[in-house]
Amino acid sequence: MQLDEVDKNLLMELEYHFPYSPTPFYEISRKLDISEDETIERIKKLVDEEIVKRIGMYINFRAKGMEGALVAAQIPLENLEKYRRIALGIRELTHNFIRNHPKYNVWLVIKAENRERLNSNIKNLMEEVNAQDYVILYSKKSLKLSVKYDIIRGISWSENTDVTLPEKIPTAEELGISKELLKALSVPLPITEHPFKDIAERFNMTEEQLIDLVKELKDKHVVKDYGATLNGEKVGIKENAMLLINTGNIEKACENIALHINEATHVVLRESNKPWDYLCYCMLHGKDKQVIFDAVKKVIGETSAESYMLLFSLENLKPGIVM
Repeated sequence: MQLDEVDKNLLMELEYHFPYSPTPFYEISRKLDISEDETIERIKKLVDEEIVKRIGMYINFRAKGMEGALVAAQIPLENLEKYRRIALGIRELTHNFIRNHPKYNVWLVIKAENRERLNSNIKNLMEEVNAQDYVILYSKKSLKLSVKYDIIRGISWSENTDVTLPEKIPTAEELGISKELLKALSVPLPITEHPFKDIAERFNMTEEQLIDLVKELKDKHVVKDYGATLNGEKVGIKENAMLLINTGNIEKACENIALHINEATHVVLRESNKPWDYLCYCMLHGKDKQVIFDAVKKVIGETSAESYMLLFSLENLKPGIVM
């Protein structure tokens, strides 16, 4: 699908300025000086063409009382297809890439209701595909999740002017709301005149009350990445790379990336189940490797990295996931 200027401007509005409103598509249509009907039809076409993966928000897994980890696995080449098929059936396994590490060829993100179950699920999966070795990099602190692509410049980019770093993510119980409501908010919004209406009615709220709650949850870092998530491949973002940092003050390094590196989409402080020096993790996306290399230089300057690993994606083993 060839994007015209209206589509490009629409995508940028959906990503960066999705309104907190009962009628967000109407608000966007006014900004673009087109009708609401045309706006909705264009968005539906962008979804059908798999350019827009979802419109909505992500819910921080800690608010659901879950544990998460990045796993680096050494899986024999002859077992990769078996592993891919198994992974496609595991809902809690999201990001799943073959990367250019000299030993660990598969890098996946998986979640479970507690650390014990997480370890058990990982162990069972690794045994099933005869992994020769693996490292579990638990999520100790998630500092940033903002998967936004500046399709004009061809780089992942998020505005960090209002970033604050939370000490703790409150759970649903601490917030006084149900886990079912958080699950409902995790589902992509329908492309209708009133996308919040069904959820609001299901939980006996007005649309305005629900939107006020979403804003409150965003302020508390429970809601992340509000707005549209795009398919990078479809908008010219062909490369993605995982950057792992080793430095003297790893927590401060992660904070600096989250606060000052607009190109970073995910920033996570990790802890490992075995000796592992690279515990600050971030993701970078771009139209080519050069824009990623340029972003890496900025990260190195911000973190005083003693060493780092830059791992490019070679293959996405679970494409299209929007959890």
